Amino acid sequence: MSQLTYPTDLTIAFPGMLADGPAHTYDILSRVWENATAAPAGIAVAVGTDPDVQADHAADAAGALLGVIVHSHANEVGSDDANLVDENSAFGVLHSGRVYVQVEEAVTPASAVYVRVASGGGGTQLGAFRASADTATARAASGMRYLTSAGIAGMAVLEVDKGAALS
Repeated sequence: MSQLTYPTDLTIAFPGMLADGPAHTYDILSRVWENATAAPAGIAVAVGTDPDVQADHAADAAGALLGVIVHSHANEVGSDDANLVDENSAFGVLHSGRVYVQVEEAVTPASAVYVRVASGGGGTQLGAFRASADTATARAASGMRYLTSAGIAGMAVLEVDKGAALS
């Protein structure tokens, strides 16, 4: 059968997609997801139980962030069309570089970067990015900054530096 409809508003990117192509240097680490809850690409993650091997959701406490889960076509797509990293699965973490992330609220390059560490009124995805603390369910992240603007649920380019941390 022939394709009879064509989208006119193509998406700019998808969560976890590397930004700026070969014009930028990337440091991508390989880790194993230790949490029983699967994780989507494009969220912030922290060092896991074994710091050289594992990664987990960012905790509700100050501490180092490992980086952002990068998208991979190697991940199995589930029946819900979600590209998730499952427990005990290997995945890539952008430790330094630029990546597209989906934001929970509007952001600009002047916005502070906050990472969701607990479910709250503004969202439930741990590791999601936003521009406010959302009544203490998100923590400020140093070593990360938005390079582009995005509306609610939009895609923004996030720059991650080695040594990123929650404060």
